Amino acid sequence: MSKKFVNKVEDTVDDALFGLVSLNKNIQFCENSNRVIHLSKFNSKNVSLIAGGGSGHEPYAAGYVGKGLLTAAVAGNVFASPPSRNVQAALEATKSKAGAILFVINYTGDRLNFGLAAERFNASGGNAKVVTVADDVAIDNPNSRVGRRGLAGAVLTIKIAGAMSDQGKSLDEIYEMSRKVVSSLGTLGVSLYPGSLPGKSRETELSNDEIEVGLGIHGEPGKFRAPYECARKIVTGLMGTIQAKMEMKKEEKYVVLVNNLGSVSQLEMGIVNGEVLRWFDSQRISIARFYSGTYMTSLDGHGISVTVLRADDQMIEYLNAPAEGWTPALPLGKVSQVTSKVTDIPSSGTSLNSQLVKNCLDDVIQAIAASQEFNEKVDSSSILKALEKGNQAVQKYGGARVGDRTMVDSLDAMVEELKKGLDQNGGLDVFERAVQASVKAAESTAHQTATVGRASYTSSQSQTKPDAGATAISIWLRAFWEAFKQEMGKK
Repeated sequence: MSKKFVNKVEDTVDDALFGLVSLNKNIQFCENSNRVIHLSKFNSKNVSLIAGGGSGHEPYAAGYVGKGLLTAAVAGNVFASPPSRNVQAALEATKSKAGAILFVINYTGDRLNFGLAAERFNASGGNAKVVTVADDVAIDNPNSRVGRRGLAGAVLTIKIAGAMSDQGKSLDEIYEMSRKVVSSLGTLGVSLYPGSLPGKSRETELSNDEIEVGLGIHGEPGKFRAPYECARKIVTGLMGTIQAKMEMKKEEKYVVLVNNLGSVSQLEMGIVNGEVLRWFDSQRISIARFYSGTYMTSLDGHGISVTVLRADDQMIEYLNAPAEGWTPALPLGKVSQVTSKVTDIPSSGTSLNSQLVKNCLDDVIQAIAASQEFNEKVDSSSILKALEKGNQAVQKYGGARVGDRTMVDSLDAMVEELKKGLDQNGGLDVFERAVQASVKAAESTAHQTATVGRASYTSSQSQTKPDAGATAISIWLRAFWEAFKQEMGKK
């Protein structure tokens, strides 16, 4: 069972909405439904904008209730459409003289329940229209009655409609623009593993060497499973599909939204963003606006989606308009200048320029505390002094001492063995004994309790293996000694 920060599983959605409303004085619960939130104050002369669906996609849709975005949001259970009575409650609570638009991401339950609510609302004197967002390009031949699934393109649609409503545009104007935006969208997602519902295990599992391409936001199977590869190849494949499906042209303007499906780290998002920008630069296709962040999730799904909007000047103007809770587009640098400096590191076995290697090693030596001992000569005495100085510097600035379960244990053991052996004129055998002492000291850290370093923050139960730093030092020293012996053997 997946672990989540929840109270009772059945209260997950209500507790999340309580937290959201408690943090924002500008929104409130609907009097007739605790699954509907809306603006505390809204202009009844402007078109009301309402979106919603199953929970688990936060911040969509409740997180977009704010000035310049949505007027209200309706939340269903996790990955389940809200009942039509709750959608109708949202329409009644935000009833406007200008009418209302319901934004539905294209799933059968949402289409049915939002559509029925609009019918009942209109029959009672209201004026509501439904915009269905269907931007998933993963499906090659979507059923004409069902269409493509709705994904993160809904976020851009809502932002543009929100700016128009805020400016007092009419119901028909917003409706037609929204339909135009939807027809100009394309989204494709990829996941390393799907999200998991509170209290349940993941419904599908991916092996470590597979990715899911074109998955839905409820964890539905994608277009296909592909071998796990580096981020560049994944993004290149993703963008190639979007380019083909949307028939992207160099002379057109494109808005790009890179969406985190829930649990992708910022480190990874930075890499993905860079690869998306690199792809556009390689294709000589310009980006009018670039957004990146967590917009529409699949609970804790470890994946991303890329949305591309073929935009005109009007759309970009509305995207630029300020809105409560909306993060402006990111200011882009000149990607081509960065790209030109990036080179692939030679793979194992590829020959390297010997002078380059020498320069690298010289720089390393100059950067470490032991380097000054090698200025004039390299012999037993200078090696000992260098290791002593390195040991002292590590202890001085790192704070570790022998017995603290760190690299110091391994390094200090070698230094002490070297000092003892050289005092007795032990010859080259002294270095062998010193290396062995270092290895033994590293192994003994498995039975010590860490008092400094990262390991000191962990429980003693987890400290069952030799310290990584001490082990690394012993390996480095062994390699140093082996190289030294080979060189001596040549003389």
